[in-house]
Amino acid sequence: MAPARTPLSLYVHWPYCSFLCRFCAFSKARVPASGVDHALVTRALLAELRTSLAPHSKDKELRSIYFGGGTPSLAQPAHVAQIIEQASRLVPLAANAEITLESNPTSAETNKMAAFKAAGITRYSIGIQTLDDGVLQRMGRLHSGAEALAAANRAASLFPGHVSLDMMFGFESQTVDQWQRELETVLAHANGHLSLYQLTVEPGTPLFRDIRAQRVKRNPDDTLALMYETAVALCRSRGLAHYEVSNYAASPESQSAHNIGYWQGRQWIGIGPSAHSRFIDPASGTCLRTVCIPDIQRWVRSCLEHGHGTAKTETVDDAEARQEAVVFGLRMLDGLSNSRFMRTGCVSSGALSLAEYLRVDQVQRYVRDGYLRSSGSLDHLAPTERGLQVIDSILLDILP
Repeated sequence: MAPARTPLSLYVHWPYCSFLCRFCAFSKARVPASGVDHALVTRALLAELRTSLAPHSKDKELRSIYFGGGTPSLAQPAHVAQIIEQASRLVPLAANAEITLESNPTSAETNKMAAFKAAGITRYSIGIQTLDDGVLQRMGRLHSGAEALAAANRAASLFPGHVSLDMMFGFESQTVDQWQRELETVLAHANGHLSLYQLTVEPGTPLFRDIRAQRVKRNPDDTLALMYETAVALCRSRGLAHYEVSNYAASPESQSAHNIGYWQGRQWIGIGPSAHSRFIDPASGTCLRTVCIPDIQRWVRSCLEHGHGTAKTETVDDAEARQEAVVFGLRMLDGLSNSRFMRTGCVSSGALSLAEYLRVDQVQRYVRDGYLRSSGSLDHLAPTERGLQVIDSILLDILP
């Protein structure tokens, strides 16, 4: 019997957006006036895909593919199909592989959903953000609340049980009651999964400049905490279980397999401008992190001339690998088992147990106070619902 193949994920970054949201700090560019040269960008993606995936063809299996951005629903479905087909030729696709595409809920993009399903997409993620048309306009979004709900309904008919709706809370002057009413409406249209993110103010964004100039006010921390707690309670009452800091699902099958791969330390390859990868190099056995060139035109030239757009490659050392295993593992309510921690793939200097690695006195304090759950021997460590809300502060105390 052939040995089992190691799980691998693929991230594909489509860099263009029809508009630039005032809060967004992701790598992206506005669609140029002359339009996007779809064929050229796809050629570059396919070239980088071949170079990046070929070394993993003998012992890996693709468990998930994720088209993110930017706005990948602006890509041509035929080009998405080419990328999926090429990826599956290089590394076998698992029988139940999850293939996700992010989309904005404009009418034009909603009309392409069926074509994306035919291209091989199995899970659809829609960036609604809010149903408030005034907030949408102020934040630079092009869709309306009505279009968002129409897109959610259309996606539910094409991808039943595998639709994720993304929402944000904490907009200026938003009240807890307003957030609750909006979330109740979205839950009535949900089909398996919600991602609910607190609005974050990232340096360099227009929103950051507005707040610094006092043109926009931030919501108080106690209001944001109440909004978070409202989301947890309301989703639970509607049958969506909280499984990660910002994510809720109706069943394990509706959870984001791709994102769980990140949180559980799976190796992944990223292609496209600014894309990141983290994998064990098959030739050397070294754990590597790579970052692609952020500038789109330079990235395209590099891919077509050299087969890849890698800007930087660095080794992930044991200390970093262990820390990431804990930081990402404790983002999930299921937490982190000691056996998985000791199998952290990027560690080369010998295994440490959770009890040997963490500050056990601090872990025990948080267990006593109801923020963490653990067996006495630290065979398993997980946040409680209460602890998940403040997990960043907990990590500062329990990490060495």
